[in-house]
Amino acid sequence: MARKTIKVEVPTGKPEEFSKLLNNIQKQHTLLGENSPLNGKQGIDMAAFASLLEQADDLRDQSENLKAQSEDKMQQAKNIYGTGKAQGINTPGTLSNTLDLIKKTLLLYFRGNEEALGSFGFNVVVGQAKSPQPKNKAA
Repeated sequence: MARKTIKVEVPTGKPEEFSKLLNNIQKQHTLLGENSPLNGKQGIDMAAFASLLEQADDLRDQSENLKAQSEDKMQQAKNIYGTGKAQGINTPGTLSNTLDLIKKTLLLYFRGNEEALGSFGFNVVVGQAKSPQPKNKAA
């Protein structure tokens, strides 16, 4: 005869499912009232459980709200920078667009001494290009 095996899963790595399980336990305990098998058990204080659960759920809700606000603020910043969706260096009124104009102005101003843009914080890379050589034609 096959032996029966039992595994009771607790979704600790999935906060939403974990909270749902904890709330279901609290709901069932409250529903059963005096007949709950959790009453009077050593180490189980369901009043403290309910209080901690309410506190944790409130903090989680606040966290989710702040996360949404944070993402909204980040998108606002990206739009001002000019790095938001469908934006680029040519998007008027953005910092990216103004930066391009600044760079071009400084390149003209410091023509022949482009390394001076480094004093404005630009990373200026100076290199040497090879002169083009005429191709030898085969006879």
